[in-house]
Amino acid sequence: MTWLGLIVGGLIGLAFWGWRAAFVLAFLGWLAGVIVASKRAPKPTATTAPIAPMTDRDRIARLEKSLASIELRLSRLEQSSPSPLGEGRGEGPRELLGPAPISEPSPEPAPPPRAPSPPNPLIAWITGGNAIARVGLLILFFGLAFLLKYAADRDLIPIELRVGGVAAVGIALLVGGWRLRHKRAGYALGLQGAGVGVLYLTTFAALRLYHLLPAELAFFLLVAIAVLSAFIAVAQDSPILAAFGAGGGFLAPILASTGGGSHVMLFSYYLVLNLGILAIALFKAWRGLNVMGFLFTFFIGLAWGLRYYRSDYFGTTEPFLIAFFVLYVVVAILFSWRQATLSPALPQGGGRILLVDATLVFGTPLAAFGLQAALTRTMEFGLAWSCVAAAAFYLVLAAMLRKSRPAMAMLAEAFLALSLVFITLAIPLALDARWTSAAWALEGAAIVWFGIRQQRRLARAFGLLLQIGAAVAYLWALSSLRAETPIVDAPFVGGVLLAIAGLWIARLFERHRERVTKGESGLVPFAFLWGVGWWLFAAFNEVDAFVPYRMRLNADIAVLAGTALASSLLALRLRWNVAAWPALALMPALALCLASGAVSRPHPFGDYGWLAWIFAIAVQVWVLRRNADETPPGYGSVLHTGTVLILAALGALELHWLAAEYTARGTAWSVAAVMVVPALLVLAIASRGMDDRWPVAIEPRAYRVGALAPLVVALGIWVIFANITHDGRSDPLPYLPLINALDLGHVLAALAFAWAWLGVRRRPNEFPRGLASRKSGVVVAALAFLWLNGILLRSIHHWGSIPYRLEPMMRSVVVQAALSIFWTVLALALMVAATRMGRRGVWMTGAALMGVVVVKLFTIDLSHVGGVERIVSFIGVGLLMLVVGWFAPVPPRRAEVRT
Repeated sequence: MTWLGLIVGGLIGLAFWGWRAAFVLAFLGWLAGVIVASKRAPKPTATTAPIAPMTDRDRIARLEKSLASIELRLSRLEQSSPSPLGEGRGEGPRELLGPAPISEPSPEPAPPPRAPSPPNPLIAWITGGNAIARVGLLILFFGLAFLLKYAADRDLIPIELRVGGVAAVGIALLVGGWRLRHKRAGYALGLQGAGVGVLYLTTFAALRLYHLLPAELAFFLLVAIAVLSAFIAVAQDSPILAAFGAGGGFLAPILASTGGGSHVMLFSYYLVLNLGILAIALFKAWRGLNVMGFLFTFFIGLAWGLRYYRSDYFGTTEPFLIAFFVLYVVVAILFSWRQATLSPALPQGGGRILLVDATLVFGTPLAAFGLQAALTRTMEFGLAWSCVAAAAFYLVLAAMLRKSRPAMAMLAEAFLALSLVFITLAIPLALDARWTSAAWALEGAAIVWFGIRQQRRLARAFGLLLQIGAAVAYLWALSSLRAETPIVDAPFVGGVLLAIAGLWIARLFERHRERVTKGESGLVPFAFLWGVGWWLFAAFNEVDAFVPYRMRLNADIAVLAGTALASSLLALRLRWNVAAWPALALMPALALCLASGAVSRPHPFGDYGWLAWIFAIAVQVWVLRRNADETPPGYGSVLHTGTVLILAALGALELHWLAAEYTARGTAWSVAAVMVVPALLVLAIASRGMDDRWPVAIEPRAYRVGALAPLVVALGIWVIFANITHDGRSDPLPYLPLINALDLGHVLAALAFAWAWLGVRRRPNEFPRGLASRKSGVVVAALAFLWLNGILLRSIHHWGSIPYRLEPMMRSVVVQAALSIFWTVLALALMVAATRMGRRGVWMTGAALMGVVVVKLFTIDLSHVGGVERIVSFIGVGLLMLVVGWFAPVPPRRAEVRT
């Protein structure tokens, strides 16, 4: 229901009112779905358990137990009392033969019910209490906003009347909610929140849209509304009310905006709202309200800046940015101070107090620094001086807080770390970015090492953040860095230093898991991949800078193989499983390289490709043999299978290029060359000599199922493709059936099929079960039939000068007659062989083919084939059918064994 309401609301809003209404109605539809789902959800009781319906099997079992109990009682009665029934014992028939109690198995004790997880606070507020009223208030708020916008665009109602009416609605909601606060608290809080939002909206509209109020009076009213909302929220201890009022205030300019107006007025208005949040922070540690105000302020400021900011606005925007920055730093301090006052009052085991709001502590400087960078981008050293000022600010705060209560020490450490961050940022802003990235990366790794030694979590976090800063600095200046000398140029050195820092951090967290948190130890694979990623980035960038374009793919393959070899040796020497990941990823990487080069590079061994591929395949074999212990379960089979398929594809591509390059154009040599390597691999994998040899012996299923099956299927597809598309011309040799490139390739494919079939007969558990099944036999027979027909048609093409295309072949009387006789001969051979072997199924296949020939004679040959060809067709087929009837009668059915 929730997703249905979301989709329906969004579609309705988009269809009738546009994107803005689509978002609003989608949200309201989602809320409606949540409410409906909550009303429909069954409410389990605490005393009764649900009774499962009794099935027919349960009823029968219960009846059998009842009958068994009655029979037992009768047998006891007959053995214990030879006298008439009930005589001498005082027991009557009713007592003995009464309904026996039915013994049923005692139910197993049910596990204690799991405690329900706490609901999402937003959903809990919306669905709790009078949910319909709360959703109605949301609709009312948005409706009023859209009404003001609509009325402003069309001048439907006098300005004073429309603004006064909306303000009256807001005041009525606020007063009504305040008066109901003791009777129906949830309902009353919703009314008050809506009233506060409406007053914000009305005041801002009267100021900016209609100019009904002077700026001084509007500012005073906004301050009054902020103070009022803060007061009633604190008085009723309602963070939801505070968030509702503040959220309405932040949304008011957006909903009522026409795209014009003064940004000074807008930011002044938001400053008043944030001062209200600051006032609440003096009394309440409402983290959600603080974060909401922070996000609204900085995201709205970012949106305005991207759209409207100009350099001449610096003097009127910089003070607001500083004010917002300082304000939310103070809010973060007040939050920690309020939390610190609560921590001594908690009993032992009473819960954990969040002393530092990391979102505000670290998010505020991050957001402010990003906006400041945009404001000062045209000023030389402007951002550097901003960093110096921020570092001094945080250093003073850290010094002041360290002298206060001990519970604030964590916040002081965070501010000290931020001071170090801004000092670090200030240094490179006038320096070369290669030194910036190198210094930050190595400095960050050293700080992580220091944080592990000194058990400083914030220091370790700062070291990790420096890695991100180093990466950003490196990428920022990469376009301006020149690659002049291979290996020692700035882009390569910077990337390598980033890689070394990442790998060092990964190794530190790996070796000191007992001294770091669980989350930090979980960063080991990410830090390792970070380091490897920067190494590959630097290496590939170096290849692009110094290697000619036609050789870049081969150089990339060599880089990947070298990286895999280094990681394999590192994993073996340090006994570090994570270090083997690049080695284990070599096979998929080589597959991607082969696939990407197959279209643009039909000659993979060209431009020193033979050297790169031989090196890569050798490294892959090394990895398969030496890094088996580091391979995840099941993935080893994938690596072995993939290696074989890469060899098959690589050999097919290279031999095809060689045949096309060094033989006549368009001959069958290039077509036949494609299947040579795959067929040879099938012969090798299925051979008896590989039964007990590496690598087939350790991964038989990977080779004889995972690799063999695709190769056999590929050979079958090649048979179909070759017979349909090529006439078998093998210049400079003359065409002879079976002694040409195409048919010799078919012979090799047939050997591969036979070898695989013999392997199944020898070791059935290691090969695909379906390879020797009846269905596979039918497929192979169909391929053989296609090949034999191809030999016939190719011979007619070369000796009868008939084009090897479907339409001319089907119109040729010679082809039709030859097919009729040839199919009859095949049918005769099948039926004779079936009679001698007693295989009724094979005989029926030959008979079916014979039936096809008969149909063909009377539907095609009779009407389209004339003269001698028609005579030959009918006579030849008739004689052969007589031979079949004499030498190949239908074999009898096999006797069925009945049990």
